[in-house]
Parts: sequence; structure tokens; C-alpha cells
Amino acid sequence: MSKHKLVLTLRDASIIINRGAPFSLEFANKKQTHTVFDSSKLLFEKAEEGEGFSFSVDFQGSTNLYGLHHHADQMTLRETTNSDPYRLKNVDAGQYPAYSTNSLYGAVPIVYGHSKKRTTGAFLLNAAQQFIDIGYNEKTNASAHFLVEGGSLDLFVFYGPTFQQVVRQFVELTGKMHMPQLWTLGYHQCRYSYKTQDEVKEVVSTMEQNDFPMDAIWLDIDYTDGKRYFTWNPETFPDPVGMQEYLAAMDKRLVTIIDPHYMVDENYPVYVGAKGKYFAKTENGDDYQANCWPGTSSYIDFLNPKARDYYASWFQFDKFNGSTETLAGIWNDMNEPAVFGGDESTFPNDIIHYGNVKHRDIHNMYGFLQTKATHQALMTRDKHLKRPFILTRSHFAGSQRYAAMWTGDNAADWPHMQVTYSECIISGLVGHVFCGADIGGFFNNPESELLQRWYQAGVWLPFYRGHANDNTERREPYVLPEDAQVVVRNALKTRYRHLPVFYTLFYLHVTSGDPVVRPLFYEYPEMVDIDDHILLGSDILAAPVMEQGGRTKTVHFPGDKNTYWYRADQPKGNWTVHRGGTVETFDVDLETSLYFYRAGSIVAVSDNKRTSTKGLMSDHLTVHVNLDPHGTATGLLYSDDGVSFDYQDKDAFCLLKLQYKNKFRFEKIKGNKKTTYSFDHVVVHKLPKTGNVASMSIEKAVNE
Repeated sequence: MSKHKLVLTLRDASIIINRGAPFSLEFANKKQTHTVFDSSKLLFEKAEEGEGFSFSVDFQGSTNLYGLHHHADQMTLRETTNSDPYRLKNVDAGQYPAYSTNSLYGAVPIVYGHSKKRTTGAFLLNAAQQFIDIGYNEKTNASAHFLVEGGSLDLFVFYGPTFQQVVRQFVELTGKMHMPQLWTLGYHQCRYSYKTQDEVKEVVSTMEQNDFPMDAIWLDIDYTDGKRYFTWNPETFPDPVGMQEYLAAMDKRLVTIIDPHYMVDENYPVYVGAKGKYFAKTENGDDYQANCWPGTSSYIDFLNPKARDYYASWFQFDKFNGSTETLAGIWNDMNEPAVFGGDESTFPNDIIHYGNVKHRDIHNMYGFLQTKATHQALMTRDKHLKRPFILTRSHFAGSQRYAAMWTGDNAADWPHMQVTYSECIISGLVGHVFCGADIGGFFNNPESELLQRWYQAGVWLPFYRGHANDNTERREPYVLPEDAQVVVRNALKTRYRHLPVFYTLFYLHVTSGDPVVRPLFYEYPEMVDIDDHILLGSDILAAPVMEQGGRTKTVHFPGDKNTYWYRADQPKGNWTVHRGGTVETFDVDLETSLYFYRAGSIVAVSDNKRTSTKGLMSDHLTVHVNLDPHGTATGLLYSDDGVSFDYQDKDAFCLLKLQYKNKFRFEKIKGNKKTTYSFDHVVVHKLPKTGNVASMSIEKAVNE
């Protein structure tokens, strides 16, 4: 072996590192050698602001490339030879276009190369602005060419060889989120803004009176005293503690917004305590000032550990006066960081951070650093007894360790609804599994059909929140016409029925790195280019209607002739069975949103009527046994206290294996607690010998 060549042997291939000039990295197996990186294609360019560079990564044999989150586009990265490249620079992208390579709020510079046979990945750990050109050629080889504004070349390559393995490898590197509190998986009601505490109480009570379950109501910037964070408007929220007590009595939580900019005001203690010490600086050493919601503002320098500590201290109950434990979550917005006016409405590149670091080199991780500080704040405030819940707009690789994310200020139109699936599916593949989109669109007024279809589609995304801009018509579910209320109510109840499934899948993510929601190709590698279907885990296939006026829906059933899917959105006794590897078109109306259970799975759902997630962990569940051709089925069900870290610190949880072969039984396979669930009845769905209707039987008693 040449002294300039290093060979590392894997299970089914070798990694060849050629250490000369040029440097190259290759994967080799029995059939061929693939060059992944070749330093002869690496170029550096010096400029007054710093040093940029460009390089290419080749994905030989790949038919589809994925990744480069966040963009409002199709799942497969498009060829950019004759269009703008994909851009990664976190920006305040209000009313962004759908199906575009434009920058949005997050940046995760990983590309996955995929084919039916194998998947590989390449991740650039770099938080500077980037432009990435995507190319495909006739030999099913693909490439990604990176043009990077600054920072370092720190490239990670993932061999796979399956999509699951590549995702797990990447998430193992960047980190997994902890379990969410159970209430965060329920429905959230938000608006920019609920103006008074009386309005907050009215919304919550009217939702309950009209049988719309929800778990949290959100407050945008107008709850504050003049946009000063950690304060309350004394005229419109004169009794925030009383308001929170009212919410707690109805089993609801409150989430408030905290942005990274702070009013320049010598009478504002948060500003005064940070002045000259904890704000980002100009090149001459002054606190950087710019215009944002409060007017002239300065921005916390979250790269500074002492600045993070200072910021976190303001979340303490004795400093954030009027906050209680009912204020259970924090919303970090405008953290790209957003600036009103100026170049692209964000920081100039020459702003200086802690350690004399230029902003240009860390721009895309500013929001990441704020959520890290907010997570620290809630951990301290709650004495490490509760799992923090934070929602962030700006995010970077690893942000999932601290916060959920949403797709930002979308618009009330059909294309924006359609891309929510591709946005959140790709989000899950890059580790950000707790993803959702503003139901109905943030900007403008959705037509009734669009709003109803969006509630149906949103059921299957991990984060489920209705949100709207301040100049839109009110669209809380109870103000809709009665026929639309029926559709939205059924969607919300479908979500709450399946919360045991969502919660179990979050546990499986925490332990394996697998996403909660998945593209079809995650489980079935050949099922590419299908953006309007989604898998919840491996056992539930959802195909909601996403086209205006849609009265039919074409469903692509994954798998082969030995795979079957039971249609589960039908009333009991009317379920049908559909074979994998087929395509079927269904007649639908506005009340129809298709979803299916995989044959061979066991799906446990909660049929209890409820107004929130309170009590769900002790529910009597309905167990759907969906038999495969061999007459068997299996599933998993997870439970814990829904709040604390005892599941990881004390193994205080229960993971059940559910099994059926002639009879239903279950056994604990992990954890040191008994399950908090009980089973009301078991419904067994059998594949028919003829026809297409599944027969059903009910076992009324189940013994462990």
C-alpha cells in the first residue's frame, strides 16, 4: 500500500483516503469505486471581508438528492443548472414563495444521495452563507457544488448504506432531542396577536364549549409593555397570574414570545443590565443598535456564555414577574436575527461577537445559540424537573437538541399547504423531527376549503398549531360555518386519537434517531418523488387531499404483493384492504382525509372524549390489530409521566411490545414502571379471502 493511501475497511466496502496532492476520498466495493471528494476541485478566494471557498461532493449512482433544509420546495433537490442555486442564509422571509430555492429561516448543510440500492450523505459543518448547485447526469450520478462565504471546511461523509443508517449516523453526530412533554403534541391556538387577557380566556373557553380539544394558547409581542420582553402590558394584561390560573383550571398551558432584541431604554432593566457587556458589537466596540419591534434595539450576543447566563436569568419567576408554571413554553422568533431595514433585514457581516468572531462566519447559528440559552433558562427555572418546550424560527444543525421548529410566515394558498409536507419530512431527515406549519397560512385569508384541508393535513405533522397574522379575519375553529366546524373538529379528534402513536414514535426517535414522520422512500427506497403522502412511523400512511376542488385522491401504496394497507379513516365495519405496489384513486368529499394502517401492525389509539391531553396517559385504549397474511401483528406502545426527565434518569417508563397470534397479548420490554394505559377492547382486522372488506372481531377483555 502506498504511504500516501489509507484504506479503512467497512462491512461491505472500503474507504480510500488518498493523502497526496490532490487529496481525495473514495468509497470502494466489489463492483466499483466512487470518488466522493477531490481536493483538485477545492478553490479558495480571498476578499476584504475574509476568505470563502468552493468544492464539490459527488454522489455516484444516486438518482435523487435530498437535504439542504430549509427550503419551501419539493423533496427532491432540483437541478439548478438553469436556475438559482439553493441558498442557505437564515433570513426573515415573510411571504416567501412556495416551490423555490430561496433562503428561509434555517440552514442545515447536509445532502443525501439516494438510489434504490444505497444512500450516502455529506454534511458541511459551517454556519456561514452558502450557495449550492445541484447537478444530475444521464448515468444517474449526482453532485452538489458548494460556494461558501466564510468559516472552515469541516466535511463529514456518511456511508450508510441505507437511508435509515445515514440519518441515524447524522443524528448521532448532531444530537437528538429529549422527549417532549405530552401536552406539546396536542393542538395549539395562536394569533398575532391576542390583545387582552380577557380575549385569551374567551378563546380558551369558547374552544371547549364547542368541543374543540386544545392544549395551549400562545401570546405574540402585544402581551408586553411596549415590546419590552419579560414584561406585561399593564392595561391589557393587568393580572397575568390570574389569567394563568384560569388557564390551568381548564388544563391549558400558555406560551409567550421572547425575541433576541431589546429596547434601548435606560429605564428597562433587561437592557441596562446587558448594556456594554452582553450585546453584539460594531467593529469599533460599541453595542450594535438597529431597528426592530421595540424601535431602536440591541441584540444579545449569544456566543458569549456570560450573555447566555444573563439572558437565562430573566426567565426566573421572580424576575419575569407575572409568570407561573402555566407559562410552560417559550417562542423564540425573529432570531435569524431579524433587523428592520438594512441589508437583507439582518446583521451586517462585520458585526463582532464574543471572541472577536465576525458575524459572517456564524450567521446561521445565531438562532441555535438563542434556543440553547432559552433551554438552559427553562431547565434552571423549573429546577431540571420538566422537559423544556421551545419553538424557534431560526435553526441550524443541532438545534433539535433545544427546540421544535416551524416553517415560518407562510401564506394562505394551496402551494404553501402542499410544501409543508416536503418541508417537515426533510426537517425530520436532518434531525429536526418536531416540525409543523401554520395551519391555514400566516398571511392572508384562506378560503374555507383550504383551511379545512389544512387542518386535515396538519394532523400528521408533529407540531400542530393554528396561527394567523393580525390583519387577517378571525379563524378560530368555532367562528367557522357549522359544516366546516365538523371537518375541523374531526381533524382535531383524529390527532388526539393518535397521540399514543406520536408519543411512542418520539421515544423511538430519542433512542434510534429515526424521524417521527417519514417519506415513503425511508421505508421503501424505490418510492421517490411522492411529496403528498406521509408515513407516521412505519405503520400509518396518510394521503390527505392537497388540491383545490379535489374530489378524488390517488394513493400510491408502498411495498410489494405481500404488503397490505387497511383503510382506517372509515367507520367501523367498512374498512377496506389495499395491496402494496398498486396505485388506486378514491372518491373523496370535504370530510374525507385518507389514512391507512399497515397489515402486520398494531396501532393503539385513544377514543376517549377529551378537551386536552390531561388524563391521556391513563386512558383505556382501543387496540387495532391489523393482521398480515400470516395472521400475525406486532406493535410498540410507550408511556411515562409525560413531563419529567425520570424516563432517562431513573428508567421510569414502560415500553410495551404488543403481539397477536391467535390472541392478543403484551409484555414490557423496557423500563421499570408498569404501563399507565389500560386496554378497553381489541379490534382485529383480517385480510379477506375474497372481496375487499376486512372482517372484524372484538375481544372485550385482555389480560397481561
